[in-house]
Amino acid sequence: MSARRLGAASKLRTHPFTLFIEGLDVSSDAHVDALHEAGCDDATFGARDGAAYAIFDREAVSFGVAVRSAMADILRALPQARIVRVEPDDLVTMATIAKRCGRTRESIRLLANDDRGPGGFPPPVAYVDDRTRLWRWRDVASWLNEHQKAKLELDTEAADLVASLNAAFDLRDHAGRLQPGERAWIDEILADGPLHRAAALIQDGDLNLITPEELQEQPSPRRPTGWSFDRDLI
Repeated sequence: MSARRLGAASKLRTHPFTLFIEGLDVSSDAHVDALHEAGCDDATFGARDGAAYAIFDREAVSFGVAVRSAMADILRALPQARIVRVEPDDLVTMATIAKRCGRTRESIRLLANDDRGPGGFPPPVAYVDDRTRLWRWRDVASWLNEHQKAKLELDTEAADLVASLNAAFDLRDHAGRLQPGERAWIDEILADGPLHRAAALIQDGDLNLITPEELQEQPSPRRPTGWSFDRDLI
């Protein structure tokens, strides 16, 4: 093996993640065989409450490359499929925080309510109901590490990517049902950021070919021109 190949191989890491997929029948041998032939032999397929999923342990140079290649393999095998979620989700409940960091739910509750510890626990970003709160995992994990309440490996880029992908899936699935004025409002929110430039590329069908560096170089139009997320890309 050449030194270049050896160096590239040494940078590979195994990245665990789960993709939830509409249009996949896990009981169909034809579907599962097609996925394995397309390169998904590093995945385990199943269903949870009727939602089909693929649990991957994929080798790649980065988490983003691993997820993107898995999505491409799935859509190549099953063109009718639709990726709807990536896990581990960045939004977590108190119980999930406790499980991920190896503490009890009660200890997390005390920290979250400032009844224990240094205070300043990250605020929740959403409320499911009066009793269930949601936090961003990267915020909580960073706080726990900073205050030595846990020792966690945190890939902030992966956390940001998962949050962005899931937001993009939601946007794709819901924006098309908005009234024109409401869609224009969403366009205004996105107009000055890289997501709007990505949306324009999606409309042109070029996003699969563009790198993050090239995306940053794309001009951001002063006024939104309208866009839609392509099923085959996201």
